[in-house]
Amino acid sequence: MRQFEQLADKLAKKDLNIDYFFHMLSKCEYLDDFEITSIDELNSLGFDAAEKNGKNITLRTRERRWQEQRFCVVDIETNNLLLNEAKVIEIGAVILENGAILDEFHSLIFTDFLPEVIVNLTGITTDMLKNAPSEAETLEKFRLFLSNSVFVAHNVDFDYAFLSDAFRKYHFAPFLNRKLCTIKLARKTIKSTKYGLGTLREVLGINEGVHHRALSDAKSAAKIFIQACKNLPKWVVTTENLIEFSKSNKTFLEPQLPFMNEE
Repeated sequence: MRQFEQLADKLAKKDLNIDYFFHMLSKCEYLDDFEITSIDELNSLGFDAAEKNGKNITLRTRERRWQEQRFCVVDIETNNLLLNEAKVIEIGAVILENGAILDEFHSLIFTDFLPEVIVNLTGITTDMLKNAPSEAETLEKFRLFLSNSVFVAHNVDFDYAFLSDAFRKYHFAPFLNRKLCTIKLARKTIKSTKYGLGTLREVLGINEGVHHRALSDAKSAAKIFIQACKNLPKWVVTTENLIEFSKSNKTFLEPQLPFMNEE
């Protein structure tokens, strides 16, 4: 995955020769089981690319204003705190564009193993999951919902990697969407002593269902994202500008308070 991310970040800065890009793509170990040879195939995997001038490849997120970008804000719950032994038991996600939630996705996922610590943390019980769809079925539906949106989560590396591994477990083609972390973005735009989801819900007055349930946490992360985007520097114009800023070492910007106290 790291090799692909490095190649994608290079394309996020400038257009690349198509032949060079696909040559480097073929060397990414993460994609060993999947031969990707066209821009259409990249798009089908969530990588929002386009041909330019007949010889180059570009990312549409380099030119698209972030307000016009579709972001998919995601949260998952798993059945084990030991990640190498865990599976997804709930996915929640919302589509966000120009500060508004346009659509939502939610599914519990069947499992026959649910330790007490997870029941106590999430409130999810085996009875709630016994008639739920399978992990594979839910992942296929989630992929359609995600489409080519930018994948956003609070601690995005965890959710993105965990779902990527789940896709590989079922031999599904990977998703290659650009990603953005609301923790990193919040650290640069929202004044708080801590940046966990629970703390930011309190700081920003977000009342969005039960913490540690996937859909309510996804909606909370979406509202954190909305507030963070009110405090961006003027040079953040495109989606890639926003992703770059979220990952940068830029200093904190004084937020526009008060925020909101909405349901």
